[in-house]
Formats: sequence, C-alpha cells, structure tokens
Amino acid sequence: MSEVLQQFFVTTIRADCNDSKYPFRVKDLLDEEKRDLILREQAMQQGLQLDGKGSVAVGTLFAKRYSVLVMAVISAFSLYDTTLSMVDDDIRLALNGSGGMRYETLLEKTFLEGPDPVQRRSESTLLKKRMLLHLVPVLRAVAISTGASDKVMWSLVAHNVQQLYARMINDQRIWKTDQRLAQIKEDQSIWLDEQNENAFTFAMKLNRFDHPEWQGPPFLIRRYCCLAYQVGDGSHTHGYCNSCPKLDSESRLHNLLQE
Repeated sequence: MSEVLQQFFVTTIRADCNDSKYPFRVKDLLDEEKRDLILREQAMQQGLQLDGKGSVAVGTLFAKRYSVLVMAVISAFSLYDTTLSMVDDDIRLALNGSGGMRYETLLEKTFLEGPDPVQRRSESTLLKKRMLLHLVPVLRAVAISTGASDKVMWSLVAHNVQQLYARMINDQRIWKTDQRLAQIKEDQSIWLDEQNENAFTFAMKLNRFDHPEWQGPPFLIRRYCCLAYQVGDGSHTHGYCNSCPKLDSESRLHNLLQE
C-alpha cells in the first residue's frame, strides 16, 4: 500500500507523529499569514502572482492538486481497508519546486482480517464525513486568499474522486477479486451519494467523454477549467488538460490516444 500511495498520489505514511521533514502542516493553511506565505511560494514556482495576474489560478490549481491527497485517502480505504488520519496537525505538506505538492500523514486503522460489511459501510461513511469536515475549511481559506471560487475548486476535487472510482472499477488489475470490486462499488455509492448533501458534494453531475473512436475506459470531463493553461509561457505553456471542458472533442481524443 505504501508504495502505491507514494507512486500514484505522492503521499507518504509517516511512522512517527513528530518525525517529519515536510515544512508545512494543514493547519498552516487555516492561518492567514502562514497560508499566504505558502500560496505565494506556490504561485512563484508556477510563474503566477498571488496578488495579481494568475491569483485565481493559484487557488484552482491548489484544489486540483490537493485532491491527490483525497484520492490517497480513498484508495487506502477502498483498496487496502486502511484509514489514514485526516487531522489537520497530522497532515504535512511540501512544495515540489514546480507548484505541486507532496503529502504525509499517519496510518490510523487497518482491518487486517477485513471488517464486517455493516461495520465497513459505517467506517466508509464516517471517513467521508471526516473528509468533508477537513476539506471545506481548507478550500474556503484558499479561496479567500486567491479569489478563486470555492464552487469551482470543489468541482475539481469532485471530478478526481469520481474519475478515481471509475478507474478502479473498470480496471481488473486494480480490484483483482470480485470481493474487492464489490467493496469498491459499495464505497463509491457512499462517496457519490447525493442524499443529505450540502453544496459541497462529490456527486455533482459530470459529462462523460463520448466519441465513436474512443474505446477506452470511462473518461469524465470537468465542469470548470482549472486554469492550468495560465502556467508558463512560450514553449513552456501548460495548455488545456485532457479533461478540460474547453478542449474540443477531436483534440481530446487525439491527446487520450497518445497516452
């Protein structure tokens, strides 16, 4: 599990709550002065400005990148029956020099023998609630500092959550056994349940890429652009992401077939 989380979600499970070389804690994002220092450094690494052109992009790209941690938490539970800590003081951050982030957190609980189905559903529901309690204040704080829409930021997180589950369910190399597939689908039904949700939901409606020449796995299109195209200039310009709503169908197909 540790290797998978590190490889695909740049997330490390820290053995000791006090042993970390990562310079920031999530709670720093809730302190205006510390948050602005982090975001200003992140903006500079991307050639953007926190107090000028590109400020909104700093916020939207933060949300998109922070969703990687969300996906790590989901993957640990859905694939390995393990819960990772979502306590603000446990999660550490480090910038990677190009605007991205790496993450550390603590392992909270592992069901070595596999939990009872009723217990597992309860644990999955609780994990989702804790994730919402964790995410909402972080995204709102970053939205305040950057001028980004927290609605747009949330949609970027929701897209990656839905795309993650689509990928897990449609790739047998990931789920391997029918029992694991059933557990993944059960977790998906909980995380994408719209009942009793407020404005911050992982279940928002997303369009699926549909093209007669696309025979690959389900591919979801974001509701809003993450503004990554504002990063860089000249030959270093980022361009539109494959899931961007601004990308035309033929260009999206071309990009996907090149992967």
